[in-house]
Amino acid sequence: MTNAVGEDEGVVDKLREEIDLTESNLSGAMQGIADCYRELQGGFGRGYGVHAKYRESNVQTGRPLTELAVELAAWAAEIAAKSAALDVRRALLKQLEDED
Repeated sequence: MTNAVGEDEGVVDKLREEIDLTESNLSGAMQGIADCYRELQGGFGRGYGVHAKYRESNVQTGRPLTELAVELAAWAAEIAAKSAALDVRRALLKQLEDED
């Protein structure tokens, strides 16, 4: 094995690790935002910790929703940006794997 091939394999391995970690983080973020939306919609999520403020202000309570909805929209935008970055990493990994 040449040094260049070993370096390429190292890059591919590192990229795979980054992708795995990003997938895990995105899955958690998506589950978290889904729980928050369920709480805000009707108090049907976990109802504790970060989710408690959404349960306390769910649609049926008549409390203001705008601030929480804007907060969730910002979180959704962050998830979308991280998803786009993941797509780029996956495309790069596929390209590197196809070169082998």
